[in-house]
Amino acid sequence: MITLPNLVQDFNIRHLTNSVLVGTMKFTLDQFDAFFTAQNPAPTRLAAQLTEFRAGYNRLNAAYALTRESLLTTNLNDLDNEGDSLYHACKETSEAAQRMTFMPAKKEAGDRVSLVVKKYKINTKENMVSEWSKMQQLCEEINDSTQLTADIATLGLTEAMARLTTIAELLRDTLTQRENELPSHKAMQQAREAIYLEYRALIDQLNAHALVDENVNRFATLILTLNRNIDYVRIHAMTNGGATDGSGESGQGQQTTDNGQQNGDNTGNNGQQTGDNTGNNGQQTGDNTGNNGQQTGDNTGNDGNDNPGGNNDNPGGDNGNDNPGGDINDGGLDD
Repeated sequence: MITLPNLVQDFNIRHLTNSVLVGTMKFTLDQFDAFFTAQNPAPTRLAAQLTEFRAGYNRLNAAYALTRESLLTTNLNDLDNEGDSLYHACKETSEAAQRMTFMPAKKEAGDRVSLVVKKYKINTKENMVSEWSKMQQLCEEINDSTQLTADIATLGLTEAMARLTTIAELLRDTLTQRENELPSHKAMQQAREAIYLEYRALIDQLNAHALVDENVNRFATLILTLNRNIDYVRIHAMTNGGATDGSGESGQGQQTTDNGQQNGDNTGNNGQQTGDNTGNNGQQTGDNTGNNGQQTGDNTGNDGNDNPGGNNDNPGGDNGNDNPGGDINDGGLDD
């Protein structure tokens, strides 16, 4: 009977965030480089495909560096949110002053400021360019008017208006910069599309060599390492919204697996665990109470068994083994 070698598993990299994609492709490139260093001579077709992949990675990394340098990444949303809050504070304060009939000076100031604010019909939910174009005009009209500046002071909004004016100017400059940076974002899109194809071609070439090579173990270590990293990225990047660097070598350590088989401080989906965590089916040790009453210590399960550890005298296990907390003891992915 012919036993086929292990192959690199299918992995759709299109959904990965920019940072995770770059990290994953860098890890892939490093592993191939290590493989080619150890192989002499290296497979010619695979080497040619790796050369194309390396060029694609270099383009991707260069485009990513440009997008990371963008001020938009760090400043734009923060400025917009702060400016929106200040605008609403000024608007609501002037409207509240309009109801202060017992304080004529403040009421009159509120009337005048509210009138000019309403004239611009600013909606903080609308397009950012349109919103801050109006906001800048509003700030300019108030700051250029001696009467309105005095009214702002009467309402106690001088500092708030000064900060709102500063934000309006910063956002104007940042939005202008965004227009200038659109080519860098387009370059990143193009680099991503290219690396999808180059990665797929490289992996297909590796799998083809693994199937036909006379030495079935020649590519085994490389394939195993790539598959472990794919598992790592699937678990962490996908569950955390892409919030990893994509460069983890394997899925070992304190990581969450698909079926929750683990130990330490992590909680599995089926409750197979040790420590102080509670599984969904109550298989546990320590002072925690499982749903079916399988437990140790002073806790009482729903079925009224007084035998420590459940039905088999085993603390938290179902099969009578001495392993506390379930069937799996090694945590994360297997070695």
